[in-house]
Amino acid sequence: MKKIISRLTILAIPLGILFGVFLPKFCLKISFIGTIYINILKFMVIPLIFLNISYTIYKALTKKEKIITKSIGLFILMFVVTFLITSLIIFIIKPNFTINLENFKWDGESVDLNFTNIITNIFPDNIISPFANNSLFTIILLALLFGYSSSKVKNIESVMEDINGLSEIFKKMLEIILYLNPLAVFTLIASSVANYKLDIILMGIKYILIAYLCSIIIMFIVMMLPVWICKKINPITYIKNCGKVWLMTITSCSSLATLPLTLKTCTDNFKIPKSKNDIVVSLGCAINFCGGAVSFAILGLLCSKMFGIEISALNFVLMLLTALVINMAAPGIPNGGVVIGATYLSLFKIPLDFIGFYSGLYKILDMAYTTLNVTGDITASILLNKKNS
Repeated sequence: MKKIISRLTILAIPLGILFGVFLPKFCLKISFIGTIYINILKFMVIPLIFLNISYTIYKALTKKEKIITKSIGLFILMFVVTFLITSLIIFIIKPNFTINLENFKWDGESVDLNFTNIITNIFPDNIISPFANNSLFTIILLALLFGYSSSKVKNIESVMEDINGLSEIFKKMLEIILYLNPLAVFTLIASSVANYKLDIILMGIKYILIAYLCSIIIMFIVMMLPVWICKKINPITYIKNCGKVWLMTITSCSSLATLPLTLKTCTDNFKIPKSKNDIVVSLGCAINFCGGAVSFAILGLLCSKMFGIEISALNFVLMLLTALVINMAAPGIPNGGVVIGATYLSLFKIPLDFIGFYSGLYKILDMAYTTLNVTGDITASILLNKKNS
């Protein structure tokens, strides 16, 4: 069934473009379907973010393994380096996105860099408002505190397992909703093309090419080069050992679905001890998202440029830190990055007009992003656990 949905989603892209070009009025009338779909995903993802982060932090702290601390440190380093390299690539190539901005209806405000306001808004006066207002910063901080506090309470295991179970229920609900993905992608792309004509199509092609160029460069510099230098595993051997994993990530676009094969590859092909490998790769599946670093860097920088919003040094640092934190909350299901991406842009008052078309492109983009995520887990496990050859 999932293969059928994936194929229909890919088919929905050219169909949406054709309908948008030749039947624009019809496409604009059905655009509400895509809007409802995005709203449902945003509604579902907030509780899932809280549950996922709470349980992940709890498990990491209760195991009291030094490898966990090292893993988190390495994951953070890989993410930051990936974000910076991607940003540098964008700065060097300076992609020109020429599109008629008169078609974009946006009444938002410029980015507010008032540090006092930013900090004050993170801490509301009641526990309901963060969830009611989708205040992602506050929800993440609350989840971190909840997970940490849970690790300090005795006989809490059953409660936290219930929280994990509830998280799994929300994931399953999202998976069911995502069966509507082909229809949603069709309506979102069709309405975008109907609104923005060929400009948005050409922009989408450019966006995909830029994303894959950045992903290939990151794959070599951040994933293969450190393993080659530190563990003497050359890129050709690395690629041969990871081939089956990459086929899985490309077809499933899910780190969770690939996890069993990732663990097996690390143990069998790279000869990493199973006990330590299981901890690093499993933790990485939850919080290590180098693909997310590429995704957020491109999305934030290109969309801000598209709408004429200047990114100062302070704002760039905030974008990096925000991306680092909210990547922990990315749902382990296909297309979850669309919702997180929209939330990311909204935090910095960047218009969301591009997100409709972006959701149609995301299946293609997610093939590269998921591959980077999983490959980052493999690289981290090799660097932390494998003895030098």
